[in-house]
Amino acid sequence: MVDEDPTRLHLEVYDTKSGLWHPDLGDLVQPDGWELLPSGDAFLTRQVKSAGDYWVLFRPKGRGQHRRQLGLLAPVEAIAAAREAAAVTAARRETQRESSSRQRERTETAYRAEFEEAVLRWLAFAPQHQVIADEIARGAVDRAAVVGSGRVGRTKQLTLDERAALAARAFIRHRHTDYEDKLFSLELSELDIDSDVGIHDVGDYREIKRTAHGEVDAFLEQHRGQ
Repeated sequence: MVDEDPTRLHLEVYDTKSGLWHPDLGDLVQPDGWELLPSGDAFLTRQVKSAGDYWVLFRPKGRGQHRRQLGLLAPVEAIAAAREAAAVTAARRETQRESSSRQRERTETAYRAEFEEAVLRWLAFAPQHQVIADEIARGAVDRAAVVGSGRVGRTKQLTLDERAALAARAFIRHRHTDYEDKLFSLELSELDIDSDVGIHDVGDYREIKRTAHGEVDAFLEQHRGQ
């Protein structure tokens, strides 16, 4: 490695107080005609990398910290060409971003509609209870399908029907039983603030959850068609 021209290598170098440094090659000198392209623009970074020669510049990490990428050191010509390409393609890339955003919105709208239909199928309420079924379906989806929430509506480990059942039961538990009132009334004195025991580990909480489960079953039986 040491016999190769360092400018031909895609090195990870560090910006230290004494200058540029590489773990294997030691002290380095910034090549003539090179400059820094700061981090932050993914398009420029890809363009410069695809052009050929570059070094990735890092700020050394302190104790207990991660190193921070400062950008790319690369030939001035490569960076200039990347900036020109960015200017020429700016309108097209913005159009692509808007198109992708609209596609995500369409996909999300379609998923929410499919999720609501799955909840309604699972509820199987009698016709006279259709209004409350619609309310539960909308509420369950609003609560469970928040993008990036990690809630049941976003898990890929369950089928759509399984997600629908869990989301509907959770919504009914919170809105159509006294589950939340009982939680609020649960005495905090039962929790030891100096321990790792949380409310989910308290016996009364587990009993509240079991009771609510039965109340949800009763609510479903009351509203489903016979």
